[in-house]
Amino acid sequence: MPTIYLDMDGVLADFNTGARKYLNATEQDEQEAEVNGRWPERSWGRLVEAPNFYRHLPKMPQADLLMLKALRFQDALGWRLRVLTAIPQKNEVPDVFQDKIEWMMEYYPGVVCHFGPYSHDKHRHCKPGDILVDDRTSNCEEWRAAGGHAVKVGSDYSAVLAQLDILFQAVKDKGNSQYLD
Repeated sequence: MPTIYLDMDGVLADFNTGARKYLNATEQDEQEAEVNGRWPERSWGRLVEAPNFYRHLPKMPQADLLMLKALRFQDALGWRLRVLTAIPQKNEVPDVFQDKIEWMMEYYPGVVCHFGPYSHDKHRHCKPGDILVDDRTSNCEEWRAAGGHAVKVGSDYSAVLAQLDILFQAVKDKGNSQYLD
C-alpha cells in the first residue's frame, strides 16, 4: 500500500515562527537561519533549553489545507497517511518525541507520527512511488533516489498544494496499481 508522508517542522508546524518568538531573534539570526536552513549555534543552544519547545509550535498558515489534500490520498485512493518527522541531530532535546506526538494529537488526531529518527534517515521509510512533502532539499533528493516522489516546500506554499493536486490526479487516472511511474 502506498504512503504519503508529511514532514512536521517547516511543513505542518511553524518552527521558524516559534524560534523567532522564543528567541526574540535579531534580523541577523533570521537571515542566517534562512540562508543556512538552520538556526545559528548561538540560537540553537537556547532553543534546546526551551521547555517543550516543539509542543508549543504554531501551525503553518496553510497546514490544514495541506492536510486536507493529503487526506484525499487516504480517503479516495486508499493510501496510508503518515507524518514523518525527525529529532535534532545530537538528540539533545529530551522531550522532543513526546512534544511532537502531543502536537500531532492536538492538531491532527488519528494521523500516525513516525520518526526518521534523524532527518538524514527519512529516505529509509520510502517504498517506490511513496510521496514525501518536506522542506529540506536533501531529504527530497534522497527520497527521489530511493524511488519515491518528493514535493519540496518552499516560500510558495500554493505551489506545493498545486503539486499535490497534480499527483493526486495522476494516481487517480492511473489507478494504484501503477501509481507515479
